[in-house]
Amino acid sequence: MKPSELFAYVKEAYGTEPERMWTKWPNYAVLRNDANRRWYGVVMDVPPDRLGLEGTEPVFILNVKVDPDDALVLRMSSDVMPAYHMNKKNWVSVRLDGELPDAMIEDLIDMSRRLTS
Repeated sequence: MKPSELFAYVKEAYGTEPERMWTKWPNYAVLRNDANRRWYGVVMDVPPDRLGLEGTEPVFILNVKVDPDDALVLRMSSDVMPAYHMNKKNWVSVRLDGELPDAMIEDLIDMSRRLTS
C-alpha cells in the first residue's frame, strides 16, 4: 500500500487528513482521531538499518496501536515489527511496501482507531 492510498482510505473512512508535524521529516504524517486528538497512526519513511533491515532506500512504515496479545501474533509476519519510536507493547510498525494485503493494513488502521477512541 502506498502512503497516498493509505491517506485516501483514512480520509474516506474517518475524514482524517494526515497531519505533518515536523518540517525536518516531511514524509512523516500523524493520523489523529478528531474526537479526542489521540494518534491512531503514524506514517514515516525510515532508514532500513533502524528497523533491522538491509538496504539503503528508506522504508515507508505505518505505526498502529494494537492489543498486546495481537502484537505477538502480528509480529510473526516479516512485514510487522516492534514499533519504531513508540511503546513496543501496544504499537507495531507495518511495512507499507511489504507483502501484507491492503485489506489487512486497513483492518489494522481500523483496530488502532478503535483502541484510541
